[in-house]
Amino acid sequence: MRKIKSVLVFYNKLLVPSVAIAIVIGFMGFLFSGKFSFRTIGLGYILVALLFHYFIYEIRSSNEYNFYRNIGISRLALWIATLAISVFIGSLIAMI
Repeated sequence: MRKIKSVLVFYNKLLVPSVAIAIVIGFMGFLFSGKFSFRTIGLGYILVALLFHYFIYEIRSSNEYNFYRNIGISRLALWIATLAISVFIGSLIAMI
């Protein structure tokens, strides 16, 4: 249970900026195609969440991986969790 909470805290840092940029991507799709699509926002969210994971945790705050490694969560597990949660949330957004 502690590891799941830790992964959710890890992902929480990615959630708000990913949603904001995905909404911007959705509105840009509206400007170019003339129709609004939640599918575009959902797919944009999946891509943006993975990019934010890379930029925030690999480049800017790479020392935070030490904290999660001490808890027993590997870097690969965090990447897999980010991918799984992003696909889940992106799919929910795309189904609207």
